[in-house]
Amino acid sequence: MEGLKQMLFLSVLRKREKGVTTVEYAIMLVLVGLAVLLAAPNVRKAVTDVFDALVTNLKVPAGT
Repeated sequence: MEGLKQMLFLSVLRKREKGVTTVEYAIMLVLVGLAVLLAAPNVRKAVTDVFDALVTNLKVPAGT
């Protein structure tokens, strides 16, 4: 009977371990999201500069 209790206890621990993994992934996702938000102004500026350069260099003369 004691062996059955130990097996049940171990199966409960295995299930809890999966839950911890899910929480860890959620924490990592939040941290990556924060990193993207912090980097966004720099990325936005770089992309805007590229498009501004394209617009400046690709202007079509008026009347064509």
